[in-house]
Amino acid sequence: MSLAVNDIHFSYDGRRPVLDGLSFSLEDGTFNVMLGRNGAGKTTLFRIILGILKAQEGCVSVNGADLAGMGARERARRIAYIPQESHPSFSYSVLTTVLMGTSASISTLASPGVAEMKRAQDALERFSISHLAHRRVDSLSGGERQLVLCARALAQDAPLLLFDEPTSKLDWANQVHSLDNIKSLTSDGHTALVAMHDIVQALNWADNIILIKDGRTWAEGSPDKVADSDLLSGFYSTPIKVGRLDGQYICMPRH
Repeated sequence: MSLAVNDIHFSYDGRRPVLDGLSFSLEDGTFNVMLGRNGAGKTTLFRIILGILKAQEGCVSVNGADLAGMGARERARRIAYIPQESHPSFSYSVLTTVLMGTSASISTLASPGVAEMKRAQDALERFSISHLAHRRVDSLSGGERQLVLCARALAQDAPLLLFDEPTSKLDWANQVHSLDNIKSLTSDGHTALVAMHDIVQALNWADNIILIKDGRTWAEGSPDKVADSDLLSGFYSTPIKVGRLDGQYICMPRH
């Protein structure tokens, strides 16, 4: 599913813009990463895409359809969201939590059936957390809960996946595992938009990178285009050296 963000403006106080003409587009089946310093507007953009906030100017569309005109259920069939963190209010099991992701595909009064259960179980297997199926979500570590949220989004079966810093609470091995899984999901036809801070992960996993600064798209392109020491030094206002080691991108401070 393609996503187009067109000239989005938003301010919380009516004076200082958080998003100030932000524009970019995503192609079907691609792994896209948004990079930006704290307060750049990444989470605000996600809230606009999800319908939690309303843009003051501009529009966001999926496959040419304006999201502003869609109800929550219709939006959920197209977009799944994996938040940065989750604090469960109820002691649901992991399997029940992941199964909740299938609710948008069944009628309001219906219960999940065999097909929905299989989707939930497949999602648990994909993120290697089947062994947690009968654990209570509130008994898990922050990293384990993050993987459960990823599995719930996959079970939702939405073509567009929004990830808000999906690796921030994971150990190194699970960071790699999760990024590999997101990459494989795009190979299956999903489109992923991932907000993160790790430039090295972005350069080594993404198909497309969007640099957001001052509420606008500062630069956008493939890792080969973005992996420019001068460009990234200007973006972060910090001297950065980008190089390659055994075919992988590396970044380090430049003194």
